[in-house]
Amino acid sequence: MKAPVRPENELQRLAALRASGLLDSPAEERFDRLTRLARQLFQVETVLISLLDEQRQWFKSKEGANVCETSRDISLCGHAILDDEIFEIPDTLQDERFKDNPLVTGPPYIRFYAAKPVQTASGFKLGTFCIFDPNPRTLKPEERTALRDFAASVENEIRATSNLVRIKVPRSPIDRRAPVTSRVSAQGGGVQSARVQAVLDHIVDGILIIEPDGRIDSANRAAIQMFGFRRDELIGKSIGLLLPNTPSTDTTPAGKEAEHWIGRNIGFRREVCAQTRAGQSLDTELVVSEYRRGHHHQYICMLRDISARKAHEQQINSFAFYDTLTQLPNRRLLHDRLEHARVANRRLNSHGALLFIDLDQFKKLNDTAGHHTGDMLLQKAADRIKSCVRDSDTVSRWGGDEFVVVLENLGEDPASAAAFTEMMSEKIRCQLNKPYELGEFGEVSYCSSPSTGAVLFFDEEKPLEELLKQADLAMYQAKAAGGNRTVFFDPAMDAAVKARSEMEQQLREALQQQNFTLFYQVQVDADDRPTGAEALLRWQHPEMGIVLPASFLPLAEKSHLILPLGQWVLQSACTQLALWADQPHLAHLTLSINISPSQISDPNFEDIVNTALDSTGANARRLKLEISEPMHEAEIPAIRRKMIALESRGIQFALDHYGAGYSAPAHLKQLPIEQLKIDRLLVHELADAHSDVSLSRAIIALADNLGYKVIAEGVETRAHQDILAGIGCQAYQGFLYGSPMPAAEFERALMQSPGGRTSINPSL
Repeated sequence: MKAPVRPENELQRLAALRASGLLDSPAEERFDRLTRLARQLFQVETVLISLLDEQRQWFKSKEGANVCETSRDISLCGHAILDDEIFEIPDTLQDERFKDNPLVTGPPYIRFYAAKPVQTASGFKLGTFCIFDPNPRTLKPEERTALRDFAASVENEIRATSNLVRIKVPRSPIDRRAPVTSRVSAQGGGVQSARVQAVLDHIVDGILIIEPDGRIDSANRAAIQMFGFRRDELIGKSIGLLLPNTPSTDTTPAGKEAEHWIGRNIGFRREVCAQTRAGQSLDTELVVSEYRRGHHHQYICMLRDISARKAHEQQINSFAFYDTLTQLPNRRLLHDRLEHARVANRRLNSHGALLFIDLDQFKKLNDTAGHHTGDMLLQKAADRIKSCVRDSDTVSRWGGDEFVVVLENLGEDPASAAAFTEMMSEKIRCQLNKPYELGEFGEVSYCSSPSTGAVLFFDEEKPLEELLKQADLAMYQAKAAGGNRTVFFDPAMDAAVKARSEMEQQLREALQQQNFTLFYQVQVDADDRPTGAEALLRWQHPEMGIVLPASFLPLAEKSHLILPLGQWVLQSACTQLALWADQPHLAHLTLSINISPSQISDPNFEDIVNTALDSTGANARRLKLEISEPMHEAEIPAIRRKMIALESRGIQFALDHYGAGYSAPAHLKQLPIEQLKIDRLLVHELADAHSDVSLSRAIIALADNLGYKVIAEGVETRAHQDILAGIGCQAYQGFLYGSPMPAAEFERALMQSPGGRTSINPSL
């Protein structure tokens, strides 16, 4: 552990700390409210205002801490005051200075720490405003700004305290009728009067001397500047001129009321609304003290302009509870509003509803027109949604392009509540469907649409997160159905999600345990001679047995498991291809592998293929990679570069499922394709007497024109083969020639085939 070094001005710094009067002082709400708010804003376990004494760090305010001080030698704040800016440690266990610090290895187990030094007006660093948590993290830019604001607020409070001055009035006979400064002058103290006024005028806060009936007896320069009056315009006037909410001043009982009001405020720090000469409201902090001499007494009122501090607090509060882009309530405030709505609905015996709205294709706008344009769309969308709902409803930004709407008090009847919810959702959908004029000058015209999930709630005790999750599930169902629609939550959705989540976890475990295997299906030429095979993935499930890829590949794609799974397939297939190279009756076979869109879009795809070939010693010229159609036009240039690089090594490419998508011939010509694979759906239609073979014939003609070979998959009968042969197809794959089977069984079957022709009986 590295103890913090002492600043060069340590003696002066300690003197300034003691002069501040903060050390070992009682807790004060003006500081505690800052640490409370910061803990909620930053979502951390502990927030401190830490002051560094000679041998200790003492906490003037603490939120989430059980101790009042620690040794300075182990304090992280001792390091923080050596910086002028924010001192941040994302993970203390990764930092040599702190990984063995007792505050890291033991309670409070600090992993993340950030602090901003707190200093006096003279530049002496008294301590820090710091936050820390047992979980590592990094401050976002907006959080760094907020931390600076909190430290600045503490500094403002400290500087305000240092301006308090005790005023001593001479103990000599005085003329009770004259103002304070006149009385001092009447005592032969003209010099003394000037001295008192000089003291008053050098105090940066406004000072008013008030008579018991509320009349102003004296005012210092700061008060005159603060309120915009001349001194002679204030003397003798009611304090109500500056503080409109105080009782009036005269000799009637109302005058006594003014005295009582002032008396009730003695010794307390109050926030009051003052008024300037121009009639403008001014946030001030009022501290009243009493001066007595004999039977006569006066009040000394110190008024501090706290407008800047209030603006600071308002800014921090806005940052804590509102989205900075749209000014809508953020997630934290949404949770409060939603809980309030549930309580209110329970009391009124009424339904409420939740709408989870996602803007369709928003990423496309961000990618093409830039994030600034995307932000403009979000702001306009927020305004449109707000224009559709009632004042009692809540519209919040959940994050990204997602919004959540809380509809309250929809009545006791669930059917009526659902109908109203659907009507509101449709109203929002129509507004969001209208074109947007974006860009600095409205030069970008853009159309968008929402996918909305809806859920009703009544008096259920389910957690808020469960309610939000249900609306989110319904939204994804709306998006899966094509978007631009509303879907109400159905419990079956939850069951499906749980099943999908369970299968995803099983998939992850299967990858770790390598519970997958490859089956091989033979490919033949026009004479039924084997020319190759396709490697087909199977999941060896411990309970369900062999699971076909159609049951789990879509989930693997969505859960981003397709990349490690595809890499395993590639590595295993290349290993098998290398083994076949040593067997004379198998060495001539090509091996086809399906490549998912995510794989070929992966920037590392080329390296992964080359690594699989190099590590296994497989012959690249015997490897055929089947890519799927359709593919987006924007992706073709990047895919083409990868394919050309791999083709130069001898790898062949085939376009799988051709005829089921929309690949244009112009796009095909850009890719180094060697073979087109006619989709099995087209093949199955060939046996129908009423089917039209023109599409299959056109595919074969297109392939001839482009110089591609053609193979048909899904060939199950001789009728299929005869028709395909009649229109020019000379290569086939399907159950007619052999079913998918494990490698050992596949090898035996080919070895036993008479004359090199296939006669493999389907077994799966």
